[in-house]
Amino acid sequence: MKSRKFRADEILFSPTAQCNLRCGHCDIKKYPVNLPKQTAIKFIAACAKAGIKRLGFTGGEPFLALDFLCAITKEAIRCNMLFSRIMTNAAWFKTKNELMSSLERLFKAGYDGDICISVDAFHKQNLQKIALFIKTVSEIWNRQDMVSIAAVKGALDNQTKKRLKDLKRLLNTRLFIRIFYIELSPIGKARRLKNAWGNKWFKDDFCKGPGNVFFVLPNGAVKPCCGYGNDADMLTIGSIKRDTPQKLLRNAEKNLFVSEIFKEGLHPIRQALERSGIRFPGKTANHCFFCYYLTNVIPRPTLKYLKSKSQG
Repeated sequence: MKSRKFRADEILFSPTAQCNLRCGHCDIKKYPVNLPKQTAIKFIAACAKAGIKRLGFTGGEPFLALDFLCAITKEAIRCNMLFSRIMTNAAWFKTKNELMSSLERLFKAGYDGDICISVDAFHKQNLQKIALFIKTVSEIWNRQDMVSIAAVKGALDNQTKKRLKDLKRLLNTRLFIRIFYIELSPIGKARRLKNAWGNKWFKDDFCKGPGNVFFVLPNGAVKPCCGYGNDADMLTIGSIKRDTPQKLLRNAEKNLFVSEIFKEGLHPIRQALERSGIRFPGKTANHCFFCYYLTNVIPRPTLKYLKSKSQG
């Protein structure tokens, strides 16, 4: 049996941290740095040669970096890559003409992956804009299955259900739209919305869900995860401005925290910290929240344990 370790199955670009919304659960820092196109293009070519064949976009709001989206789409096609999805709030545009011209540029660039829209009680965007966005996408790509929806669950669920029903009425057309539900991790501003510490511990999945990606931030830093804790310094494995894909993988192996959670899981860290005297506020079924807690609330004890283990 092969030992578990971090691998990169996909590049996930966050070209900008800027966004037209200010959602009550979002903890992304809005700093004015955009990822350079040429740096990303060079990285894509290197990843393709290393066998990575999948690419996607998130943010911030990625459509606020349209030039980047189109340039990277063209390069990904040149490198024979597949597209996963673009995460968007679908309400970034000011006029219908701006929406149509932007989507037509992306279509002509060759993008044919999923376009996933965040719709829930936390994203307060105009539903009529979302409906217009969805209809315009289906017309330009001439596909009924181009769009999916991501909705946060775990708080304000009744309001989320109402927004989804209202959107369905506004569309009033036959479109195949998949809905993905994402468990709310109460970090940052979302802490006040839900008590994450319940009576059940999560089941280790060795980050097979959000992990195993090169998550590239607007400043070029790379994380092995697109989850809620990706801004933590402990998760940084390098930068596309100076590191090759191979170097990033080696860095991940050398990163005490990253290698531990991918090889052994989060529970051994929890148990060791408890033996050292650390007491958690409760149990949590959300392993992403627990990872955030380790990297942001008690990073020093976590690193102290990992260093002592590596030296022992």
